[in-house]
Amino acid sequence: MSSKQGSPANRGHLWIGLGTALLGVLLAIGASQIGGAAGYGGAGPAFLPWLVSLVLIGLGLLQAAVALRSGEELVEAPAFDPRWKAVAWVSAGVLLNALLIERIGFIPSCALLFALAARGFRLGADGRPGLGTLGRDFIIGLAISAPVFWVFTKVLGLTLPALVKGGWI
Repeated sequence: MSSKQGSPANRGHLWIGLGTALLGVLLAIGASQIGGAAGYGGAGPAFLPWLVSLVLIGLGLLQAAVALRSGEELVEAPAFDPRWKAVAWVSAGVLLNALLIERIGFIPSCALLFALAARGFRLGADGRPGLGTLGRDFIIGLAISAPVFWVFTKVLGLTLPALVKGGWI
């Protein structure tokens, strides 16, 4: 039977829980600064950020409480070698997407993100992806991001960075 005092091995879980709750608090501060009137069904532009922030705060506090109360180690950390090349490829995809989305447009920048992230995931799984795989993944990224762009811009009427100044279509 476990005692009601937290295990020192659960200290990481405690900090992750508190960090998650803090992230929720920061998101709530940002949500409080979102203006706009409530739309259909009473949900305004700040509804989803408030919902996410409250869920983060609740889950973070719950994880911290479990870490403090559990007398046994919650989870044993798995042993694996770091995959720094995989992290580098995925990070490069995210950074290039952020840098290029307004310069080359939503569709090609998201396709590049998809291709670089897929390469990183393959490297992380001990795969040996070639340049042909990178090109194929870029085409798959185009096939995924183009309908997303069109749905957001044409169906929902939201503005995403376009391929050219006047929009792609």
